[in-house]
Amino acid sequence: MKEPIMKGAEWQNIEKLKRQIDADRVKLNELSSELLRVSKKAIFALQRHDNAEASPRLNKADSLIKSGLKLIAKQSALRSEGIWKAAIEEYAEARIFESFLKGRLSYPKLLKDYPDAIYGGLADAAGEMARLSVLSATEGDKETIERAHQVAVQIVEHLASLELTGGLRAKFDQSKQHLRRIEDIRYDLSKR
Repeated sequence: MKEPIMKGAEWQNIEKLKRQIDADRVKLNELSSELLRVSKKAIFALQRHDNAEASPRLNKADSLIKSGLKLIAKQSALRSEGIWKAAIEEYAEARIFESFLKGRLSYPKLLKDYPDAIYGGLADAAGEMARLSVLSATEGDKETIERAHQVAVQIVEHLASLELTGGLRAKFDQSKQHLRRIEDIRYDLSKR
């Protein structure tokens, strides 16, 4: 019988590392799924001006982000996991939309090392502003629509100043559509 060529501590170490990364990936995926769900529900509550529901969801999302960042600090290979990237972008959208509702646009500092997630969330927040404008139009709230328009214009202008490619370019194009939707609402209200 031939002696195995892949023996010794070096192969055992790499196998151990692979198993640990796989176990941490499972943890990150579970955490990311929960983060995605909680962030979406927070956005829905914010649309209804239900801060009593949104606030604890956003706090839970903060906690999940911190846990995910700890896992990634331990296993940097997990940083580019698809579900993690989608979840942190949804979280960014929720926090940016919340900041819009509070009167000043800001991004979540927990994601300072994830500019793509922040910009993706910013572009998506323009969509939340468009939805809010629809709801505000039914209530005759022109002030909210005007504020949404001003901020959406700034978002589009800012994103246009960047050299976006790939998924962020598509997000930018969507933000222009959201701005157009708000402009249509403003036009319809001006005709009433």
